[in-house]
Amino acid sequence: MIGRTIGHYRVLSELGRGGMGVVYEAQDTKLGRRVALKVLPPELAGEPERLARLRRESRAVASINHPNIVTIYSVDELDGHVFLSLEKVEGATLERHVPRGGLDLEEFFEVAVPLADAVSAAHEQGVIHRDLKPSNVMLTPQGRVKVLDFGLAKLRREERARDGTLLSTEPLTTGGRVGGTIPFMSPEHLRGEPVDHRSDVFSLGVILYFMATGKRPFRGGSSADVASSILRDEPSSVSELRAGLPNHLGRIIRHAMEKAPDRRFQSAKDLRNELEDLRRELFAGEGSATALALPRARRRPRPWCSRRRRRRWSGRAASGPGRRPPAPATWRSAAFAASPAKRGPPTCAGGWPRCCAAGSPRSGAPTSCAPAAIPSPICCSRWTPAAAAAPSPSATG
Repeated sequence: MIGRTIGHYRVLSELGRGGMGVVYEAQDTKLGRRVALKVLPPELAGEPERLARLRRESRAVASINHPNIVTIYSVDELDGHVFLSLEKVEGATLERHVPRGGLDLEEFFEVAVPLADAVSAAHEQGVIHRDLKPSNVMLTPQGRVKVLDFGLAKLRREERARDGTLLSTEPLTTGGRVGGTIPFMSPEHLRGEPVDHRSDVFSLGVILYFMATGKRPFRGGSSADVASSILRDEPSSVSELRAGLPNHLGRIIRHAMEKAPDRRFQSAKDLRNELEDLRRELFAGEGSATALALPRARRRPRPWCSRRRRRRWSGRAASGPGRRPPAPATWRSAAFAASPAKRGPPTCAGGWPRCCAAGSPRSGAPTSCAPAAIPSPICCSRWTPAAAAAPSPSATG
């Protein structure tokens, strides 16, 4: 297939394989752009169920206009090949992007909110994805989220159809009537019961858990073990597995993964709004994530020439013309103040203090200082400091 031309598409390379066929990178010779071609193998193109599923995917994606959902260009049949032409998304899958310990908290919200928003937009158009998983979510080099592969998508207004084919070649992916990838399937989906949009909410919760911790909430050595864990086990909260994550984030993810559909978020939009509200609380002003995860730092003590101390000294000086305010305390320890070599600023003789840039104050002039008489900074008043010598004629003039 590589190197061949199908219609006005020149096939360049293979991008991947799955239960729905093979995906190629191709050049659109008419519009001069790169696209992704999802092609059904010739031996399978004649199977009515697979062909119907491909057409269902095209209708599902074409009915949604959202920046975080892959764009479909056309559905074509040519030379015995049936294929979809789709937007080619550059980047990496979420499965490869998430590190072992999970995403940074800020990056977590940058991916989680648009992901939930995209699924919500699909639900509003009556489309249930039914196969949400990290490998079906792409992150572009610009950081944009793209939801891929609506091959299992189901239209809610469509009658329930029977699935009789293998739907994916990934490990732990089930065949038969129940289609999907087991570690990310909802309990009702595993049991073969009718599913609605709340099944996608469960899958979203599992993806969020994986993004926050780097681990899947339900694990096992075989497909049966994983399915049993989904049906019976309650995973640990993400805030318990990873220190520093807000407890409320753990509650949101746990709520999305409730076993009973009636106890989950009733829509992806509700989940999206909860995530957005939490992000706003964590990263807007005083409610930063750091402030919630760590104890608040102690406030630094005010300097000795603080506004409160000035007011106190001003009141004492006003109570009597000969009354001297107490020596201002230094902002360091008592041992530091007791050392002659490290003593703080000199004591003022009277009046309320001012902080001068350099020199000693002129006698009787509260706003000016004589040059180079006492080291700066010093506490000035309308008289000379008590620790200074008598002012020289040049200083008092």
